[in-house]
Amino acid sequence: MIPAMQSAMVPMDSASPALSPDEQEQLERLAASTTAEFRLHQRAEMILRAASGASIREIARQGKLSRNTVRKWLRRYPHRRRENPDKSVSSWLADANRVGRPDTFSEFFWIDVMTLATSLPEDSGRPITHWTQRELADEVVERDWAPSISHTSIGRFLRRCQLKPHQVEGWMNRKEDPKFASHACDVRAQLEEATSGKRIEPNEVTVSFDEKTGIQATERIAPDQPMKPGRPVRQEFEYQRHGTLVLFAMMIITSGELITCTSHNRTNEKTADVLSSMFVELFERGYRRIDVILDQLNTHWSADLVMAIAALCGMPDPIQEGMSNGCERRFWLTSPHHRIVLHFTPKHASWLNPIEIWFGVLAGKVLRRGSFRSTGDLADRIRRFVAYYNRKLSRPYRFGHWTAQG
Repeated sequence: MIPAMQSAMVPMDSASPALSPDEQEQLERLAASTTAEFRLHQRAEMILRAASGASIREIARQGKLSRNTVRKWLRRYPHRRRENPDKSVSSWLADANRVGRPDTFSEFFWIDVMTLATSLPEDSGRPITHWTQRELADEVVERDWAPSISHTSIGRFLRRCQLKPHQVEGWMNRKEDPKFASHACDVRAQLEEATSGKRIEPNEVTVSFDEKTGIQATERIAPDQPMKPGRPVRQEFEYQRHGTLVLFAMMIITSGELITCTSHNRTNEKTADVLSSMFVELFERGYRRIDVILDQLNTHWSADLVMAIAALCGMPDPIQEGMSNGCERRFWLTSPHHRIVLHFTPKHASWLNPIEIWFGVLAGKVLRRGSFRSTGDLADRIRRFVAYYNRKLSRPYRFGHWTAQG
């Protein structure tokens, strides 16, 4: 800020305005700045040259400006300095406030437009999912709020308010799970135990299981064109569908190794058979206790799975003994006294399941850019990738620290 000038001002039509030391310093800083606005830099040079005794003609020639422009600022600068002595040098050199045409519409009108833009179009009788600028403008006219309004005026208003009806952002809207904290802490404890080396018994294993459903066997109608210097791979956008597959996958947490199986369906019976065969393979490797992390899909606590696990553990069939509902089945499946213990992730929180990370790897390396002639071809490609992954890419799962909140 510049203090009020103590020295007498020169006449406004003079080309030599008097400058205080602070004012001189700030003007020189603006004139030498490489980041200040060019117009401020140019005007600061103009004032400094005038203060050094240069004529209007010389200032105009050196700055490549018109003499009228130089004369205007040599008059405006001392006037602003006198009227607003507490302002900064930059404010004295700034453009004058421009008063444009008054707004055609009142503030109340724009409040109504905002209310309309944030409402559902169906409430206004329009069978669309979201507003566009043109449809908002049309609705304003139909409601007789204005005789006319352009969609660009609506667009400018929406931008000022940061309203973007054309965009949508997903968010998680899960129902409150009263057992969220207990399930999450159980999964956390299991992963910490498996990844920290706390388990002393070598015949115990923790695994992560889930299914990836609806994997499409799509074949592009033309082969890819390989990349060249300066050009990426070119890929045909049109494709043919040859059906879908379900991939059942189990990851051994301590090694990252995968055990997988593909199928055309995911029934209770099929899920129980797949899990049973995977458990048998683990038992054949010498493991005597298996802890399984999986989500609460209904096929993961079906009567078929209860019977299969009871048979593998050499236990009486609890279904025949009167087990009748899902709560009882889940309680039985999570009993720590069994050789096979299930640890369910909270509802709508399967992202706590490590196998989901590997599904992303599979999608990125095989599925997203792959072209498959049939479901058999798709299944074969998945099997070959699993073998390659187990041989080259598998690593022990690393559990990170996190806080479970209910």
